[in-house]
Amino acid sequence: MDKFHIKKISEIDEKKLLQFYQVSFQYEKSILDNYQWRYRSEFNEFEPLVLIIDDQICGHAGLIPIDLKMNDKKQKAIWFTDFYITSEHRSKGYGKLLAEEWMKICPIQITICNDQSLKVFKKLNWSNNNNYIRRLKFYNYLNIVPIFRKSDKSSFIKNELQDLKLEELNNKIITKMANLSERNLFKKSVGLIRDENWFKWRILDCPYKKDIYIFNFNGNFIVTHIKLKNNLKILSIVYSSQPINSSISNLFLKFLKKNSIDYLSYISKEKKIFDFFLPWQRKLNFACHTQDKSVTNILNRDYDDVQFLDSDIDYI
Repeated sequence: MDKFHIKKISEIDEKKLLQFYQVSFQYEKSILDNYQWRYRSEFNEFEPLVLIIDDQICGHAGLIPIDLKMNDKKQKAIWFTDFYITSEHRSKGYGKLLAEEWMKICPIQITICNDQSLKVFKKLNWSNNNNYIRRLKFYNYLNIVPIFRKSDKSSFIKNELQDLKLEELNNKIITKMANLSERNLFKKSVGLIRDENWFKWRILDCPYKKDIYIFNFNGNFIVTHIKLKNNLKILSIVYSSQPINSSISNLFLKFLKKNSIDYLSYISKEKKIFDFFLPWQRKLNFACHTQDKSVTNILNRDYDDVQFLDSDIDYI
């Protein structure tokens, strides 16, 4: 194993850091230019770590600081994101060493991760489940095939559905969403505290907020992100104040058709008989860890509100 150092991102030359982000994560420019927003750097003193080998950035462990409600108490926690080791340094133990150092930042850690990262976390005694599924729904299956693809790149949104009310993105709607989130969390023993500051950071300060649309559905709020990828127009439901069931997803399929959007992406706990036969359905790995095993078990068992908006995982 080569000699290495683990440092905070604030200790790294910004130009070198941005070059690493661009090569490793390939996020669009708006996110690269606002990486401090991505990691919620103004919330508290927590910040991501990088692995340095031979004066080069060879690994990264990102985080989003959050507050959790745990049995009626507010607890600091960190959401693990952007975990990466460069290809030439994988399978050498660096990922485990970086994750161990990252875990010292805050005593409560949670994440949605891929299978490769989960292998590392399991070695460090994290608990995990697959209670959530990332679903895709298409209104026009032929449009998946490039030769049939006719993508509409227009940013104009038509909302002609009576059951979906398009809300204006402002402080007033943020307050309403935060109040409803607080009422929903009151009924639970554990959950992420999405207060006004959280919604303001995540939506109003978002570098791509021009692509975010908030809908009111029977008094509940559904936040969507519309983007163009591989010449396909995608609508992701990144937050919903109520679980997304077939009625909601079918309603959005009608919205897709009216706006020439190719497919819908969302997270669901709803189990279906064909889940294992559809290649575009993907189980999400929820993982968590604390020093107190009983607290970890509570998180793994009772945390039941995973949203794309929590960690920007609609970009994965």
